[in-house]
Amino acid sequence: MIGRLPARPPLFALVLGGGAARGAAHIGVLRALSEEGLLPDLVVGVSIGSIVGAAFAMEADHRRAIERLRHVATLLQGRFVDLPAPIKLARVLRLFGRRQRRRWLEQELGLKGAGFGSLRPPLRVTATRLFPPGRAILGAGPAEPVVEALMASSALPSRFPVKYRGEFLFDGALSGNLPTLTALEQGARVIVAVNLGFLFKRRMGLRRLLPWRVIDWAGKAQMRREAGECRRRGAVVFEISSERIEAESILGFEKLDKLIEEGYKATQPYLLAIKGALQKERIVTHS
Repeated sequence: MIGRLPARPPLFALVLGGGAARGAAHIGVLRALSEEGLLPDLVVGVSIGSIVGAAFAMEADHRRAIERLRHVATLLQGRFVDLPAPIKLARVLRLFGRRQRRRWLEQELGLKGAGFGSLRPPLRVTATRLFPPGRAILGAGPAEPVVEALMASSALPSRFPVKYRGEFLFDGALSGNLPTLTALEQGARVIVAVNLGFLFKRRMGLRRLLPWRVIDWAGKAQMRREAGECRRRGAVVFEISSERIEAESILGFEKLDKLIEEGYKATQPYLLAIKGALQKERIVTHS
């Protein structure tokens, strides 16, 4: 059944990290991979990565899916260009609210009524569980509602936790902003992980917002630990990142077109190596 993991473990997993506006870079990554015929067997997404991953997997024609994502990004960008900071912040908060997010997911991205069983490639979404604290993995059941899972994975913890199947869940980034281990645990052998950074710009001074910087450092350390553990267990991990992407604010919705292009550029140096790793793994798997 479409949406269930195939009988053989997924060889190639694409992990899309969180990062709010920086998530537009995922669209560029998907474009670069699809141009080379590098379509994943599994997508794992967190926060904005889960949203982009769901929109990509919803369309049988992945080129059409990428164009739809670009169109939605253009619409969204138009709402933030040339705005004074207070108005921009107010619009961002509305965008993160339940009603606005649901409208964008259901109407603009066409996910209304979708279950995980309708997605190809299969998608796994991570969220953060409140009690007991930890990572929740959503999407194993084909009838699970996609929109509700995305609402949970992208929910601001202080304002909008989501009750999903009896559990209170919120933004998956807080339990791991680049869940490579989740991909490994689903059976992936080659993992392409798109790292958008964590909370703050690279150029932000270390003396500013020091308590939040500590959270930022801890989040980045966890990403490194997960990728290291995947490699220790024999997986090939390609971590796509870019200083130009991390230099942009996670609230920089007026620069989505630039972020899409930076994601595309950041993927180019990895394409040949990804192809080689996939070819090698397929030879080993079938030998």
